[in-house]
This record gives sequence, structure tokens and C-alpha cells, in this order.
Amino acid sequence: MAWRAKPESGGAATRDAIENVLGRSCTVRGDLVAEGAFRIDGTVEGAVESRAAVVVGESGVVRGGVRGTDVVVAGTVIGDVACSGHLEILAKGRIEGDISARSMRIETGGVFRGTSSMGDGAAEAASEGRGHLSSAA
Repeated sequence: MAWRAKPESGGAATRDAIENVLGRSCTVRGDLVAEGAFRIDGTVEGAVESRAAVVVGESGVVRGGVRGTDVVVAGTVIGDVACSGHLEILAKGRIEGDISARSMRIETGGVFRGTSSMGDGAAEAASEGRGHLSSAA
């Protein structure tokens, strides 16, 4: 999957077309599951799972686990993140939880608090759903 610079607040983008958008004024209490890519600019109090990319925008907050092929965090995730591809934490991004990914990048200013598992083994576990997505309180 190719990554390219993007001038807007998202910072980076995936090639997956964003099919599902949660706007900044929305709050969802419960899990979100979809086949297509997600962009979250609002608040989710539950897990987010996609068979494609997941983008958490600068105003986005997820209080629960995130699972996707590629994950970009410009906002806040309080929970575990599992992706079968690339994880990117942008300058204003924050993850408080454990991560598993094939590869990852943290921009200067990005915050990660937890443990990480990287490489092909971590990616396989993420794609097969062997890791669990915790809903953080």
C-alpha cells in the first residue's frame, strides 16, 4: 500500500477510498464494523473495525480498540490498535494502548503509550483477529 503526503490536517492518506465518515459533531456509543475504510472526526465509545483503512482525524476520539489494514491516527485512541499493514501516528496523534502492526511511523510530537509488536507475525495476528480489541474506560 502506498503512502503519500497530504497537505490537509490528516497528514497522510491511504489508497483505500473512505466509505464511512463520522463527523466531528457525532458521538457513537457502541462498536463500528464495516468492510470499507473509515474516517472518524467525532467520538466513538467502542471498538472500530474495518477490512480496509481507518483514519482518526485531529478531532477524532476512539475510546476502544481499532482494527484495520492500515491505520492513521491524527487524533486520540484510548485502546489497542491492530493493523495488518502500516500504522502512522501523526504530530497531533495519540495512542494509549498496545499496538500490533507490520510497520509504523510516529511523527515528531506524536504520542504512544503502551507496548508494540511489529513485523510479519504481528500483522498476521492482527489480520486474523487473534489480538483482542479492548474497550478502554
